[in-house]
Amino acid sequence: MAARKNHHPARERYQLPPAAGNHKVQPWTAVTNQALDVAWRTVKGPVMLGISFLAAALCHFRSLYSYLGHRLKWWSGYLQRKFKKNLSVEAEVDLLGYCAREWKGETSQAKLMRKAYEELFCRHHVKCIRQVRGDNYDALRSVLFQILSQGLSLPSWMKEKDIIKWTEFSGIKDQHKRGNMCNRLFSDESLEYKLYEALKFIMLYQVIEVYEQVKSEKAIPSLYRLLFSRETSSDPLSFMMNHLNFIGDTCGLQQIDMLILGHSLEVRIKVFRLSKFNTRDFQVYYPEERHREWPEICLLTENDRHYHIPVFQA
Repeated sequence: MAARKNHHPARERYQLPPAAGNHKVQPWTAVTNQALDVAWRTVKGPVMLGISFLAAALCHFRSLYSYLGHRLKWWSGYLQRKFKKNLSVEAEVDLLGYCAREWKGETSQAKLMRKAYEELFCRHHVKCIRQVRGDNYDALRSVLFQILSQGLSLPSWMKEKDIIKWTEFSGIKDQHKRGNMCNRLFSDESLEYKLYEALKFIMLYQVIEVYEQVKSEKAIPSLYRLLFSRETSSDPLSFMMNHLNFIGDTCGLQQIDMLILGHSLEVRIKVFRLSKFNTRDFQVYYPEERHREWPEICLLTENDRHYHIPVFQA
């Protein structure tokens, strides 16, 4: 019997049988991908819906946060305006600290102001400053605040019934109680402005009184001679129409007005003019002549337009 060619028993022994049909075994990665694909198709809808909801929620909360931030800022500003805007004379602050905040830098004006404030602190014993609202009533406000806070008496020519509010303050001996009353008064804008108009009326009253003395050829203080020598204030009516009516509305007190105010209230107004530091005009008085029985009150100004209140060491 003839032998078969190329017969390899060992190869036949280890040869794997063919798989049934044409089906092939898939690798494990393909099975995993198919499972993930099925799972993704199953959860894709809910996941995308959740993402859309989360994005919408974040957008909503962002808008809500922005809205609440704007509302909070508005309410904060409103409360500040409500409770602080009418406080026309602020609490005491350290003089040199105030100067350091307001006059930084190395400009000639800043250096001058720092030296002027140091002069007030070292030589004139001013330790604090009260900032006064900067409007056209600020000079009247600064003077009236000091008169009331110090409990100064009425001018000798004025009767108590002429200005009841003044007598309420001058009759209080407790400084703390008087200070609290001042804070309430200078937080009431309506009442405050009525008092300023009353001060203007007092000034007019004094001008009328002195003008009557002029007609009677009596001696009058030199400041009134200066007043009546001006064409725009040659008599009480022109003084009222051309000057007094505008105080508080479009202008503040001029020097002649400050003289009349001091004379009318029987106080000597001392003003530190910081822009005039190292000159003879650094300190000025209204009126210039000293009256022994008249109390002295003090103001300071950086520009001869706006006034603050200096507080001296006790």
